[in-house]
Amino acid sequence: MAVVGTRLVLGEGMGLLRKLLLVLLASSAACAEQPQLGSTAGQTFEEFKARTYKEPWADGVYIVGGDQPYATDAQLRKLWESLNPGALAVMTDNNADVKWSAAQRVNLTYCVSTRFGSNKAIVEQAILEATRNGWEKFADVKFVHVTAQDATCTASNNAVLFDVNPVAANGQYIARAFFPNDARAVRNVLVDNSAFGNSVPLKNILAHEFGHILGFRHEHIRPEANAPDCVEDSDYRAITSYDSASVMHYPQCNGSANDLSFTQRDKDGAAMLYGAPGSGGTGGSGDNVAPMAQINFPQDGTKVTPTFDVKVQVVDSDLQDVELLIDGESVDVKTAGPFTFKVKSLQLGDHTIDINATDSEGQVTSRSVSITVDPSGVSTGGSNAVSSGQIIGGCSSTPASNGLWLVGLIAFIATRRRYTH
Repeated sequence: MAVVGTRLVLGEGMGLLRKLLLVLLASSAACAEQPQLGSTAGQTFEEFKARTYKEPWADGVYIVGGDQPYATDAQLRKLWESLNPGALAVMTDNNADVKWSAAQRVNLTYCVSTRFGSNKAIVEQAILEATRNGWEKFADVKFVHVTAQDATCTASNNAVLFDVNPVAANGQYIARAFFPNDARAVRNVLVDNSAFGNSVPLKNILAHEFGHILGFRHEHIRPEANAPDCVEDSDYRAITSYDSASVMHYPQCNGSANDLSFTQRDKDGAAMLYGAPGSGGTGGSGDNVAPMAQINFPQDGTKVTPTFDVKVQVVDSDLQDVELLIDGESVDVKTAGPFTFKVKSLQLGDHTIDINATDSEGQVTSRSVSITVDPSGVSTGGSNAVSSGQIIGGCSSTPASNGLWLVGLIAFIATRRRYTH
């Protein structure tokens, strides 16, 4: 993913504006943010290559589908040769599952570059949320941060399996990752500055990217998504039934969630591929781990209005309840989702929001954010927002909200830039 995998590209001129207006009028449920990747029919390889974004630095790779890298012209040519008219594809390995070996999956080592500067600790915490509080709660895998390699965290560092680095992606993506069968030079997670302060939490963006690292494809490539603009290829194996809310599903490709949250089917699919936590990769039930829980809104350090929603995502097979606390005092308890808590008339100033997710064995997962209540804050974690000078994509199901999105888009066309989410 780059968001993340999800992707919004603004072209130049009134031609694009006319296309967007036609899309808006044609279908209120359509996701107009998806870039017009177009058809490869009748294109030569050179024409296809010229239309494909290539990272503009030494050893930069081609990016297809928003966040999936192709390191060489030969790999890109193989992709071009495999394409059906009107579709883009990503490669698999002769229809075999592309995943880590039994030994490697529990030692997925990485470094985090010191070039992140003041954002390094933020990236490290987001990775922990995506892995230790995410994929590692679902499957018998383990990501290991080798801090001793952070000062030399580059694509040439063979002391780790992959590196995590900042990137200036020129608006082409928010973040991107790789698949298990990629060469070391391509095994990096690159994070653009636009990932910070995004309406989609960084931990969720990285959860999507680390899903790719485990070998998971975009969920919206399935025909059930009914998203022809998002089609990649048919080289995948369906592990679970289709999941429109999956962390691996782009919101603008007819996804039913806008924040890249984990779902129960993400948990089920990860366990089917790698075995449940503690199972030794056998596919057995393994250990009963504490719930996966995340606060998607508000994000830590943000301003909110006195009345707002606390949006929580919890995934667990034997969940007992989810409790909301404000400044240490219990406010509400829910025993079933959706876990959206209404907070009304909270006094101005600084507050701490905590949630406790408890399972039937008494195992508790706690998450906490600090917020400031201010009249100038925001009240919900909406899918369509303007943040830090960029448009945040989302998929609306109503003509009215699609219209509001278009108004916002028109206002930014004059910038003549390309934005990615």
